[in-house]
Amino acid sequence: MRLSMMSQNYLLAPIQECPSDYLIKEVKLAVLGTGSVGKSAMIVRYLTKRFIGDYEPNTGNLYSRLVHVEGDQIFLQIQDTPGYLEVQEDIAQMLDSLSRCLKWADGFVLVYSITDYHSYQFIRPLYQHIRKVCPDSKIPVVIVGNKGDLAHSRQVSVNEGLQLANELGSVFLEVSTSDNYQGVCDVFQYLCKEVSKTHSSGNGGKRRASIIPRPKSPNMQDLKRRFKQALSYKVK
Repeated sequence: MRLSMMSQNYLLAPIQECPSDYLIKEVKLAVLGTGSVGKSAMIVRYLTKRFIGDYEPNTGNLYSRLVHVEGDQIFLQIQDTPGYLEVQEDIAQMLDSLSRCLKWADGFVLVYSITDYHSYQFIRPLYQHIRKVCPDSKIPVVIVGNKGDLAHSRQVSVNEGLQLANELGSVFLEVSTSDNYQGVCDVFQYLCKEVSKTHSSGNGGKRRASIIPRPKSPNMQDLKRRFKQALSYKVK
């Protein structure tokens, strides 16, 4: 099988929502894994609480939404990376094509299906590539074993997921996107909290610039215009 190449522009999708308050925290997450492990379903389940089982492959959508995490309002962007098929000699090429996305994101969800051992085997090289591109060890990564409701077709045990996460120094959760909204919610809420902690304890350092510039808020532009008008009136 040959590698099904992903679009080089999948990070250029338009942002659907934009906060009106520039002080709102911003979190950017990327969801990665092989094809048919349920990446898109997980994202939509978290954002809408609905489960949709079938998605067009290789879409690579960028989702954005205002969410609340422990009292904080967060402008959350989630990059859904395309699924693909790969053979051993194409892995390096595929990983290189992900580098732009990895540099953009503040945190990562690495997803495999418990019914597909190959998708589980791919988590390790994917994690290692993330740490190569993003050497900052503070960037949080969660490993997720999806499709927990299909235990009768299980190829990856819970212990194997835990062992891999322990070896890589990551957090592990096994979820059922179709049956358990709370488990999926826990994944994204945990990452939002960890990214927020990292930003808060950044020792005054500047955050990495987003590849996708956030549109200016019309409300802020209007506020600046009225402020200038008020100043001009005072001068007169």
